[in-house]
Amino acid sequence: MLFEDLKAFVAVIDCASLTKAAEKLCLTQSAVSRRLQHLEESLNASLFDRSSRPPVPTAMGYRIYEHAVTLLRDANHLLSIPQESATPSGRFRVGFTQVVADVVVFDAVTRIRQAFPELEMQLVTHWSSELELMISRGELDAATLLLPAPSQLPEGLAGKLITTLEIVVVQRRQHPIVDSASDINSLSCREWILNPRGCGYRAALEAAMGGRGQKLRLGIDTHGAAIQMRMIAAGLGLGLLPRKLLQESPLRDQLAIVEVRDFALQVDIWGAHSLRPGNLRQANELLIQQVSDGFP
Repeated sequence: MLFEDLKAFVAVIDCASLTKAAEKLCLTQSAVSRRLQHLEESLNASLFDRSSRPPVPTAMGYRIYEHAVTLLRDANHLLSIPQESATPSGRFRVGFTQVVADVVVFDAVTRIRQAFPELEMQLVTHWSSELELMISRGELDAATLLLPAPSQLPEGLAGKLITTLEIVVVQRRQHPIVDSASDINSLSCREWILNPRGCGYRAALEAAMGGRGQKLRLGIDTHGAAIQMRMIAAGLGLGLLPRKLLQESPLRDQLAIVEVRDFALQVDIWGAHSLRPGNLRQANELLIQQVSDGFP
């Protein structure tokens, strides 16, 4: 009841007319008058100076009006949150895996903010396994996930498969460390430049070596494809990179792919979000589109 009373009160002041406020609210003038009277009784305050024609707000009325406008705006936003057709607003918490962030995060954030200026974005970069947990716990609204191909989204998440990346073994082109065609046993004797533990690429390589009784020799443990490529080009070790990133890198002429007879790795990029996104549905769709544009 208070919500409806405040709507009538704000409408009367905004319209500077009881008649126009009634038309705006699709109510009779008497209904609007009753709501104003009920509001004054609830607040135990006179909100209009009725000695003037038309009545004007009292000093207390103006104070109540200022707060009522904010309260109604917040209430309308609250009511819109579960509505998938509503314009995205509020906070949009998005998680990116590092490889996806390196390619799309700037363009994606810029485009989403342009489309939905009322949206506040909060970004997180982490491993897919952690991002998946954060969505399921309600700590993130959406995320990009890297899953071993072929894959399906975990139960409880919705989204779209964006693309599949081929992960290749890379070394420096000049003075290569290993032959251009090799195998896991030969590669296990060399040092590697890889992401920290938790990376799916690294886990797959370690599993392949472990299956042949070998152990990964880690030379440098660091995040970020760009710095890894510089180190690989300098001859500091072998690396694992998405073929797409290698092809688009300024260092591509300084790097060479090693064809490995007994090791192959592909990963799926998913755009994932909660099953009930509410008014973030359009923001989720635009995020997925921007990631798709970055990985055509």
